Amino acid sequence: MKKSLSIFSLCAVAIACNNAIAQEKETTQAQPDGVERMTVYGTTNPIPVINYPGQVSVIDREEIELFNPSSMADLFRDTAGVEFSGGPRRTGETPSIRGRSGENVLILLDGARQSFISAHDGRFFLDPELVQTAEVVKGPASALYGSGAVGGVLAFETVDAADLLKDGSNAGFKYRMGYQDANQESMFGLTGFTKQGDLDLIASISVRNSGDIDLGSGATLSSDDDISTGLIKASYQVTDALNLEFSWQGFNNDAFEPNNGQGVNFDTDNPETNVFKDISSDSVRFAGTFNPQDNALINTQFTLYRTTTEVEETDPSLPRITLRDIETTGFSLRNTSTFDFSNTDAQFTVGLDYYKDEQVGTDDNSDNNIRAGVPNGKATFTGIFAQLELDIDQPLGLPGNLIVIPGVRFDDFENEAPTISIEKNDDNAFSPRLALSYGTTDWLRVFASYSEAFRAPSINELYLTGVHFNIPHPTLFNPQMGSFVFVSNNFVPNPNLDVEESDTIELGLSLDLNDAFVKGDNLQAKASYYQSDIDNLIDINVDVSFDRTCFSPPFLPCSAGTTNSANINSAEIDGYELEAIYDNPNMRVSVTYSNIDGENLANGSDLGVLTPDRLNLDLRWKLNQVNAVIGSRVQLAKSYERTTFNTRTNALEVSETRSGYGVVDFYANWHPEFIDGLTLNLGVDNAFDRDYDRVFAGVSEQARNVKASVSYSYNF
Repeated sequence: MKKSLSIFSLCAVAIACNNAIAQEKETTQAQPDGVERMTVYGTTNPIPVINYPGQVSVIDREEIELFNPSSMADLFRDTAGVEFSGGPRRTGETPSIRGRSGENVLILLDGARQSFISAHDGRFFLDPELVQTAEVVKGPASALYGSGAVGGVLAFETVDAADLLKDGSNAGFKYRMGYQDANQESMFGLTGFTKQGDLDLIASISVRNSGDIDLGSGATLSSDDDISTGLIKASYQVTDALNLEFSWQGFNNDAFEPNNGQGVNFDTDNPETNVFKDISSDSVRFAGTFNPQDNALINTQFTLYRTTTEVEETDPSLPRITLRDIETTGFSLRNTSTFDFSNTDAQFTVGLDYYKDEQVGTDDNSDNNIRAGVPNGKATFTGIFAQLELDIDQPLGLPGNLIVIPGVRFDDFENEAPTISIEKNDDNAFSPRLALSYGTTDWLRVFASYSEAFRAPSINELYLTGVHFNIPHPTLFNPQMGSFVFVSNNFVPNPNLDVEESDTIELGLSLDLNDAFVKGDNLQAKASYYQSDIDNLIDINVDVSFDRTCFSPPFLPCSAGTTNSANINSAEIDGYELEAIYDNPNMRVSVTYSNIDGENLANGSDLGVLTPDRLNLDLRWKLNQVNAVIGSRVQLAKSYERTTFNTRTNALEVSETRSGYGVVDFYANWHPEFIDGLTLNLGVDNAFDRDYDRVFAGVSEQARNVKASVSYSYNF
């Protein structure tokens, strides 16, 4: 509560100072150069990021090409509040937003839900080369998106032909190739695009081949990826009001690595410890907009999509083939009506969402062909929502501008797995939100929001069965005597899990100054504090406790405990975030900072995917005379300890520790004038070869990584 009061005090002082300055002089600031960053997924309607009453990060194509990311973890490295756990393997990287991960983070690809979630596999089946913009909506977004958006939303928009065409051209192609040495990764991509009258068409393919990963510790992590990604996207302007769009995005990765993509395995060639993985994803989408220019009440968007993702693993040592297949079918419809009053612009949006997830797990080495931990089942969700966006000049006669965004959503869901339990898990929930942003001048705003969010339990959490893992028998395991006896920790279903609910407040301020230090510069900054109170938080409970029969003859039967999903009665997560950018014609400096704390209020243990306090700095120089940019990024992280509650001693104890670290990257980008359309990139990640862990996974992060790429784009 003290943190909340301190933020309120800070906001009050800022408003008072702001009013005093506003009374002394009028602002005559020029608009900054460049394109203003806009968020679409924060409200479903475009709004400047700096004015949005919350924290949203937007990464555009220019930034993506500048840093030349190999994976999504590279793409979001400097984003405040976002972290990737699971180690450096691409197939194990899983995102968290503000300490929430897994089912609490919603991923959207061109508006289509990406529902594949596995305990130890990654969630991204998309090459950064195909991404035009990436948005991170931080904090609860259930009022718009329903279940799965408690931590936030990661939303991706793929490239269109219009993004790549120059003025006066109607067709072209782009070729890109590159290499990085930490995992011997080579890549190439080819894209063709055209705009013929009302038809916009693009087709793209990219291929990445990589090997074992050199780590900062000096070890080499077993990994082998052969990835191919494709995109076909077409839109047609049927009439002035109606636009239709079709897209297909495909992904395939043939990998050779441990069954657990997040596991530690330094034996790079031994088939006894690695499996062959065939990872594939296909997403088909049909969408449209209907927006007659003479009717402000109609601006309708719809999206129909189907995504199928599967991971097939072949273990040559048994042999054994396992499969996890998730198919998502969904539909979304929304309409925005615009109203214009004397001092108020209003947008009223209503929407309908429906989607169904169906999961199949198979194991040809089991008696019933069912894969342990991957229950066959389906989940069905239906949601309706309404949101009002008010932009008010001089509210109640006060100076400045006020943005008010109230919204509410109702969701109904049902989970079932008939082969495991006859009990269905169904419920419904309301998710209201109120957000305010007030600026007495055009350069300083304060904002606040209150959100209620929910997260339905998933099929995997409700209906877990089978063996979780095997460990040595506490008495009979004796390799020296040739006795290799293992016992199992088994999954136990819990079909009566309750809905996870949370209340979140967020308070902050934003700054937007033009000509702050020199003519033509711009300084933007947003800082906020948030606190989430969570009831019935869904967590995995792993109890490794041996039966008494394990310690007395004949020492069998014996088990190593159970694993199940359970509700934690009460928890709290809070933190601070800062994002700031200073930009002028010759240089750009950006700073991000994040702090996250989480606690199980029942026993005081740490909770969530918590990270150390982290500061990121990015300094770049614009060498305009030669069309080049050079820069450096620095990430500084504080040391960190996680405490857990020991039920045997009834006391808190330190379960993991990580040292603080500092990592430095260098990058350069050049567009030579003598070859129009040519771009050269050079970078060095972890330039000083630091040994560090981002999030505890028992494995160091990638070592020094020298990377280079060249791209050529031609329009005709």
